[in-house]
Amino acid sequence: MGFQLRQAMLCLALLAVICLAVVPAAAQFTSNSRMARPDVTLPLGPARDVILSSCTACHGIDEYGYYALDRQGWDEIIERMKTTSSGLAQGAVIADTDKAILLDWLVEQFGPESTPFPREYVPRVLTEADYLVDEGAEAILAGTCEACHSLDRVQEARANEEQWRALVLAMIGRGAALPLSDVEPLVEWLARTRGTNPAN
Repeated sequence: MGFQLRQAMLCLALLAVICLAVVPAAAQFTSNSRMARPDVTLPLGPARDVILSSCTACHGIDEYGYYALDRQGWDEIIERMKTTSSGLAQGAVIADTDKAILLDWLVEQFGPESTPFPREYVPRVLTEADYLVDEGAEAILAGTCEACHSLDRVQEARANEEQWRALVLAMIGRGAALPLSDVEPLVEWLARTRGTNPAN
């Protein structure tokens, strides 16, 4: 009986490996619809050195993606980081010259004109006027996606609505300049034209 059980388990394991080997490209998208987090990349140059020496000892930099602030707003956050919750000056240590370098980068990447990553996202209900035609959707993709990668990735991908939504939100977290008002119309169009239905 023990031998038969081991054989059955071996067969199941082998079947699982075979299934994973033939998973289509669409399965590369996560099916987890849980809210993603921003994915902020360390900059090159002086700003990188400042972040590594003054910021990352206490926290990561992905949190920056939640904000879209002007220079004063970022300056206030940095000043708060320099003190503890009790008000003692034992927080981040950063020289004025380094703070200026950091502020330049923060305002460039996460200034008031940028799109902050949503802390909570609730998909809105679309109206008839929200549905995109091909030309409108392709214009959004060209203006938003091609800044970082070829549209071949989008053209070849297949995913369901939840997977496209997770991917679009993740791209916003990585800096894609897509207004939140355009997320659901674009997700609907992608799921309709690049969905998991073989007819697409």
